[in-house]
Amino acid sequence: MTDLAIKKRLNRAVRSAASLLDRPEYGKVIILDNHVFHIEAIRDKEIRKIRITLDEITDNDINLVKNFELPEICTKEIWCKKRYQKNFLIKKI
Repeated sequence: MTDLAIKKRLNRAVRSAASLLDRPEYGKVIILDNHVFHIEAIRDKEIRKIRITLDEITDNDINLVKNFELPEICTKEIWCKKRYQKNFLIKKI
């Protein structure tokens, strides 16, 4: 698969995850231009920072998320979109 095809697939996965979070309990769902997190979902007492991966969650993904310092109000998650599967595999870090 080419880099462009992977980038397009990742962008589709990010938009899909953002639409799943676009619910009334979240005041804002923001697609980030960040190398660690792709989505930020904000509600009254919580901010969810989400990294999107394709097909698998690697040790590098886990280390990037784990080592990124955030305030206690934030949760860190990795959402994995496997090919031909509708739902995301969600791992809280």
